[in-house]
Amino acid sequence: MKNTFLKPIFVIALAMMTAFTITFSVVAGQEATDTQSPDFSLNAPDRTIVGVWLTTVTQRNCQTGEPVSPPVQGTSTFNQGGTMVEFAASSSPALRSPGQGIWEASNPFHPTFAFTLLRFNADGTFGGRTVVRQTVSLAQSGNNYTTTGTVEIFAPNGMLVGMGCATATATRFQ
Repeated sequence: MKNTFLKPIFVIALAMMTAFTITFSVVAGQEATDTQSPDFSLNAPDRTIVGVWLTTVTQRNCQTGEPVSPPVQGTSTFNQGGTMVEFAASSSPALRSPGQGIWEASNPFHPTFAFTLLRFNADGTFGGRTVVRQTVSLAQSGNNYTTTGTVEIFAPNGMLVGMGCATATATRFQ
């Protein structure tokens, strides 16, 4: 009699465990997409900095804002997850490395990024490091941005030897 009473309870418990396992597997297997974000709207443009950008960078006098050199063309790639790569045609490619850095968008309209690059002297010896920090103003379309920020120049021994300012404009590469 005891066995006949426990058998239906065992069957019900097994069925419930199977149902929970299947439900959990289905829910855990679903992936969220960017279009499922709480801010999603069919009419809203994609306002992320992630992607490849064609840039024009202008070094500026920090006090007056006047350009101190001709604009330089370059590219910046912002990766999902907060890393970035930059390259500018400011000098011979043998005299500088590509920039590698990080970005964050705590404010999606004004992401920030910072990158560092290595500089080399004409004889090939290490010339130091440059750090660039910028704040972005992303256009409503999500396809253009402007930046303002600083440039720090470090000697090979790590000592800060110069500072400057820069602005940039960028268009999304499509």
